[in-house]
Formats: sequence, structure tokens, C-alpha cells
Amino acid sequence: MNSSDIELIETSKELYDQYFAIRSDRTDIYWNGYDSPPDYDSFREIYLSRLSSARFTEPEDRRLYLIKLKTDAEPKTVGFVQLIKHSDSVEIGYTVVEEYQRRGIATEALRLAISLAKEHSENICVKIRDDNIASQSVAKKNGFVSTSATEPRNLSGGGTMLLRIYVLSG
Repeated sequence: MNSSDIELIETSKELYDQYFAIRSDRTDIYWNGYDSPPDYDSFREIYLSRLSSARFTEPEDRRLYLIKLKTDAEPKTVGFVQLIKHSDSVEIGYTVVEEYQRRGIATEALRLAISLAKEHSENICVKIRDDNIASQSVAKKNGFVSTSATEPRNLSGGGTMLLRIYVLSG
């Protein structure tokens, strides 16, 4: 995948349906530990609070960017990137819909997201399930290294899953 084929687009109210379609993709549902797609209306409120124009100064503030693939005749939204502000770092989350996986899109989108995150902190991390080998590969290609630290995340259907923390080296 060429860097000129991918761009991160700032989110807006008008792009919600594209974002919702990504979050309703079966792979996004699975890797995030959900049982089913989110509720359209309640998820819209969350989305609106995370627009790229939203505040990004306090811990847990978030910003969303859509991943646009420009190689098709018509540019297509194929995923999203989310920046999450922490007191001493910025976390990056990313998703590419199943149809467009294994093409280098996530690797390039994460590279672009690192530049955005570095505007806010030099300490950048991603959190990945231990069984998500593809995402681990994306992170490692971008200079992240695995740590022994994990973080539990509550699942919507009960229980928890562990996310391993990867940090951007050097």
C-alpha cells in the first residue's frame, strides 16, 4: 500500500453513517469484545463527542479520523483511527473493515496516526489482544514493542478480555 493511497479524514456530523457501518462490521464487533452491533442512536451521541474538532486536553478525551482509500475510482471509507488522551500518553486505536484487510491499509493508517498523536505526546501506545496477530504485526511494523503490561476491558456480555500494551520505541 502506498502512503499516497491512504488519508485520514477529520470526522464530521455528516460522516456518522460511514463510521457506524465500520463499527457494525463483524470483525470490529469481534475484536472489541461485543456481542452485536451498537445501537445506532446511542452510538451517535458517543460519535459526536469524539469529532476531530472536539476538545483533546483532558484524560479520556478522544478524536476520530476516518481512513479513506483513494485507489478506487471513488474514494472509500475503509476504517477509522481513534486517538485517546491519557495523562502521560496518547493511545491509538484502529480498525479496517474485513473486506479491506491484509492490504497494508492499517499499517499505513497507523503511521499517519502516529504523526497526529505526536502533536500531543511523545509517549504513544496501542492496546491489542494477544490473539490479534494481524494487529500486532501492524504495530510492530510501525515501531511499537510489546510490554508485559496488560489492561482488562469489560465485555458487553459480561466477563473481561486482556489487552496487551505496546509502546512506540525510540
